[in-house]
Amino acid sequence: MAKKKIVFASNTSFSLYNFRFGLMKKLKELGYEVISAAPEDEYTEYIKREFPFYPIKHLDRKGKNPIKDLKLFLEFLNLYRKIKPNLVINFTIKPNIYSSLACKVLDISSISVITGLGYVFVKGGFLEKLVRILYKVSFKSNKFVIVLNPYDLNIISSLTNQSKIILIEGEGVNTGYFSPEFCKETKNFKKTVFLFIGRFLRDKGLIELIKAAKELWEERKDFEVWLLGSVDSGNPQSLKEEEIGSLKKLEFLKILPFTKDVRPVICQADCIVLPSYYREGIPRSLLEAMSMERPIITTNSPGCRDVCQDGLNGFLVEPKNIKDLKLAMGRFLNLSFQDREKMGKKGREIVLRYFDEKLVIEKYLNLISKIV
Repeated sequence: MAKKKIVFASNTSFSLYNFRFGLMKKLKELGYEVISAAPEDEYTEYIKREFPFYPIKHLDRKGKNPIKDLKLFLEFLNLYRKIKPNLVINFTIKPNIYSSLACKVLDISSISVITGLGYVFVKGGFLEKLVRILYKVSFKSNKFVIVLNPYDLNIISSLTNQSKIILIEGEGVNTGYFSPEFCKETKNFKKTVFLFIGRFLRDKGLIELIKAAKELWEERKDFEVWLLGSVDSGNPQSLKEEEIGSLKKLEFLKILPFTKDVRPVICQADCIVLPSYYREGIPRSLLEAMSMERPIITTNSPGCRDVCQDGLNGFLVEPKNIKDLKLAMGRFLNLSFQDREKMGKKGREIVLRYFDEKLVIEKYLNLISKIV
């Protein structure tokens, strides 16, 4: 009997590898033929070692050209006509729209996963209105539409039948891999380290973090801010390479190149900071840090606030509020080692209870079993 085929379609190979690999591997273990479809990047080779991979050539993440988007739709259409999948699971805006529509034409079951509403819904205006219309049309094609936080659920509820919307909080984290046991060596840096992990985007609150740290540095010199990540040329909110170059001159700031394994850097950090006002789903960087018993500072924004219990596993600040962020960083600096440790342990408890990858995978498997 032929294996049932499930396609995972996303806007980057990185996102498939970093966020969906656990689910993909579990489905493969269960006997499904799992196929990946995404633009090629430096993570493509890791995917090819485990799964068949089809490069998506016409996916322009920042593009607004309808001709290019038509070519993307036709590319998905031709691909699915060729491989004849039983189910397609789409992630990120353009696959959610154009891959879903291709599935509709070919009568293939599909699921859209809203990984966060992104900068389009932050910026608003005509582009948001257009995306809402396209979502409304494409969601009609889906068996289910998955959202990652309650705020997104409320918005998506206005765009499709509520009976098909499923809330799965976050994409999960491997709590065995992101374990405090990994940090066996003593922290070798005496100053307190605030660590930012992610793409260098303005709407991730990066500029506010640097400004808050600069003001705090004028008052005390007992900390550093480390930025772990890279620019994202495909995103209009990304900092430019020359901007990153000028930031390197700041005395309190260290910029680290993005690495496949972030755990050694998390081990050297005292607190992970994500002052995002980007429309996050559930921020993976915060979950990974919490799983490794690191306190967090993040914003009272959708997705971010869903993982932070203010004063228990970290501090919540208002988005775009430099003063608020500075005060939170100062509060953390004044905590005793014991209080920081309590915060970290509380964070891991939250992850184990609500965001363990095993729990999330089980929810996906239940949905998939209803379709395939």
